[in-house]
Amino acid sequence: MRFAILGGDARALWLLRLLRADGHAVKHFALERALPDGEASPENALRGAEALLLPIPAARGGALNAPYSAMTHDPAALLSAAASGTPVFCGVPDAALRETCAARGLPLVDLTARESFALQNAALTAEGALSLLTEGPDAIRGRRVLVAGCGRVGRALVKRLAAMEAAVTLAARDPAQRDWAESLGCRTVTPEAAPGPGYAAVFNTVPAPLFGAAELAAFGPVPLIELAGAPGGFDRAAAAALGNPVRVESGVPGRYAPLAAARIIRDEIMKEFC
Repeated sequence: MRFAILGGDARALWLLRLLRADGHAVKHFALERALPDGEASPENALRGAEALLLPIPAARGGALNAPYSAMTHDPAALLSAAASGTPVFCGVPDAALRETCAARGLPLVDLTARESFALQNAALTAEGALSLLTEGPDAIRGRRVLVAGCGRVGRALVKRLAAMEAAVTLAARDPAQRDWAESLGCRTVTPEAAPGPGYAAVFNTVPAPLFGAAELAAFGPVPLIELAGAPGGFDRAAAAALGNPVRVESGVPGRYAPLAAARIIRDEIMKEFC
């Protein structure tokens, strides 16, 4: 097959290598800081492409998510050269990208909306989050860790922490989720009862406000690690005012394990053509 990759992070670099290793023809644009053999224009990259691969997330602040490009790119302008009917694969497309694809007759596939992709991505996020606990001199075993939320990422993180014999507390409102965590030997609380001293780290996986100034003060000087998307669970301004800024860890798979993340993307894309 013939693919065009437009922008992206380290996952895009590995995805290109994987697809070429599989025998596919791949052109790319907006990766020039990392790969010197890119096309001079999006028109050249898109010419003859049977599928277009955009980043995860596809855009940041309305511009193509392209950290390896020296320029800012408008996704709508890039896709103007795409032939009608060409599928566009990406993650978390915004309204503007959806409208552009619909207007130009480009089938849009949001990989992040697929359960199979989301579960595998959550596993990589949890694994990467564990690496944050090993940055210091202490072991994970025996450390008190709070995980807020029991969605895909929270569940994957709790399972791994429990397996490594951390003293895990899950903060969740759903009694069934708390029962599940207790079956693994974890302590459970509601989010309202979670704040307090003594944690070695607090991970949030809920994309909604949970911990304001009072709750953050109750935690004391503990690492606050945000794994959820906007708006996140921590009041970041309040945390900064307390001298304990939130560590925002977005896009963990792309930074922690870009090759593994690229394999997941490739496999999901190829489902459309097998």
